[in-house]
Amino acid sequence: MLTPDYLYRITEGAEDIASQLHANILQKIIERMMIRIGRGEDYLLTATDKWQIEVLQEAGYLLEDIQKELSDKTKKQVKEIQEAMEDAGVQALQWDDKIYQAAGLSPVPLLQSPALMRIMQRNYEATAGEWRNFTRTTANEAQRLFINQMDNAYNMVVSGAVSYTEAVRDVINDVSEVGMKVNYPSGYKLSIESATMMIVRTGISQAAAEVGLARMIEHGVGYALTSSHMGARPTHQPWQGKVFSIDWDTMKQLKPELFTGNEELPQPDKKYPDFVESTRFGYVDGLCGANCRHSFSAFYPGISTNPFEQYDSEENRKAYETQQRQRTLERRIRDSKRKVQNLQTAVDNCKDEKLKFELQQKLDRKSYTLSKQNKAYKQYCKDNNLKEYAERLKVAKWDRQQAAKAAGASKRYSISKGGTA
Repeated sequence: MLTPDYLYRITEGAEDIASQLHANILQKIIERMMIRIGRGEDYLLTATDKWQIEVLQEAGYLLEDIQKELSDKTKKQVKEIQEAMEDAGVQALQWDDKIYQAAGLSPVPLLQSPALMRIMQRNYEATAGEWRNFTRTTANEAQRLFINQMDNAYNMVVSGAVSYTEAVRDVINDVSEVGMKVNYPSGYKLSIESATMMIVRTGISQAAAEVGLARMIEHGVGYALTSSHMGARPTHQPWQGKVFSIDWDTMKQLKPELFTGNEELPQPDKKYPDFVESTRFGYVDGLCGANCRHSFSAFYPGISTNPFEQYDSEENRKAYETQQRQRTLERRIRDSKRKVQNLQTAVDNCKDEKLKFELQQKLDRKSYTLSKQNKAYKQYCKDNNLKEYAERLKVAKWDRQQAAKAAGASKRYSISKGGTA
């Protein structure tokens, strides 16, 4: 079993790598954009064919840069996923093995079990493969975003729809708003960081679950205990922290790869609720499904104890809603930090003084918004007795120097509006 806190934190390394990738790609896009549109209106208003040729040439250089970046981050990410998987497998069985030892059994350590190691390897390859799949299209998406935004800026200025400075501000804003998203067939979109978090957490959770199940099959265990935590999804709250009976015939349909066909497994115990039916284990919205922080372990009635607290449903619901609001505030802060970074990149690479002044004003205003969001986050945590999660506010490349620049920009904006420094 893996604890909810462990599953919360296990994705931090993978998220950090994804954040670096996201920040670097957007920086490269904006730097290339400013080469094309940051030199002044006269430079932008060239002949259409010349403009298109130069944009496509620049897009080719951008694609090469991003492909190199993806190659570097993929190597790091695959290594991170493998290490996280190995650690999770060891952690999960440390908990479970104590239960078997209390029942008088001597389970084989993970690293000495070829069958369990094959399960971990299979899940590692699936998780790493999923990450590779969505990053594989990232370079082309970034190139497409660059070309489309260059065309938008050119056409808006040439048509007289907006001024040169307005056009540049608009495309910089559009790139910052869109960012690099992972598009799912359902139409749902996630940032690279959020998609990575979900993939890695779900992959690790499912790997630990399959290793745990394999060991239960090996020892003929018929009961499972789920973990619990305050603020669980309302749909998960009814079954968390409880003991269930496993119908192994149903489990064979869900996880046939875990069985050899020679196992002697107990029949379901009607005194306990059914494991799969109650928790929806094996389904995307259930136990060990997408982004779930619950886990489970073997349980021996009369020998094992249940250490998990039973939470009042209304109390849990309020905690869930409060924590969801906290996550929303954290996402807004991260989003604002990225936009400040993108604007800073645009300012630093702008050659036209009038445009640079207007971009700096936009940067000051966004920095002021970030300052207000940080204060609101601290106050919300204080008002609701919540822990502030500094790690959930981090974005790649946001160091002390960047923070100091943003603080200075925020003060300038405040003073310009009649406030105080």
